[in-house]
Amino acid sequence: MKRLLFCLALLIFLQAVPGSAIIAIAARPEEVPEETEVPIIMYHSLLEKRTNEWNIFPNAFERDLAYLAENGYTTVGITELIDHVYRGASLPEKPIVLTFDDGYYNNYSQGMPLLEKYDMKIVLAVIGTNSDHWTAHADEIDERYGHLTWPQIAQMAATGRVELANHTNNLHKNEGGRKGCKMKAGEDEAAYRELIARDLETLQARIEQLGIDRPQCFVYPFGAHCSKADEVLVELGFKATLSCASGMNRLRVGDESSLWKMKRNNRTPETSVEEILNRLQTDT
Repeated sequence: MKRLLFCLALLIFLQAVPGSAIIAIAARPEEVPEETEVPIIMYHSLLEKRTNEWNIFPNAFERDLAYLAENGYTTVGITELIDHVYRGASLPEKPIVLTFDDGYYNNYSQGMPLLEKYDMKIVLAVIGTNSDHWTAHADEIDERYGHLTWPQIAQMAATGRVELANHTNNLHKNEGGRKGCKMKAGEDEAAYRELIARDLETLQARIEQLGIDRPQCFVYPFGAHCSKADEVLVELGFKATLSCASGMNRLRVGDESSLWKMKRNNRTPETSVEEILNRLQTDT
């Protein structure tokens, strides 16, 4: 009897609802959240001995990874964020991006075993001339200050756990009136655009020579940026940039601007990823 009543009710419904509406109901896609919160953590160097305000101990990094694993976070790359914004691709329930700036050798020696252990990934922002130098002096690399060689970078990328970002080829400096890639006061705009384009394209091409996809993400040295640099980045095909400002990122499907100047939260020896994430949730 119950089955008969259900069939009668269904028949009445189908007669009352237009066919196009029925098709729309059946084909309705999974709803995409209006905003997706994505925290980004900024690391630099992993050393057993503290040498500056930027490096943390390897076991501190391991505690961060363990916390993320225990609390349901999934590390993602910038490419996945781009796919989400541009094409509506789904992201895991609790996405997080771990970035390492400057391309220190200890990211390879200390970081890679931990990424393998916890099945996680990072975004590595490399500086071209630093890797050029250490590739030529590979036998002199020291964990305290050495940078990654190109073969090491290629090996890291091949694991699928490391996505590369462009951190300039030779503009990670604060000298001569220029901070990073920011335009100097009174500088000729045409000359500046040519300088920036040549520098960034040099690193893009070098990475491509390794058989690695050209980075779609640019990381501003020192967080110093300007609108003229952004114009060049767009022309070169970049789709995302990372700043040094702290806070939570809120990505919106179809809103390409939500990928620009994304915020990062600096992991210093005085903090932990747990503390950073708790603060971000409190500020939300």
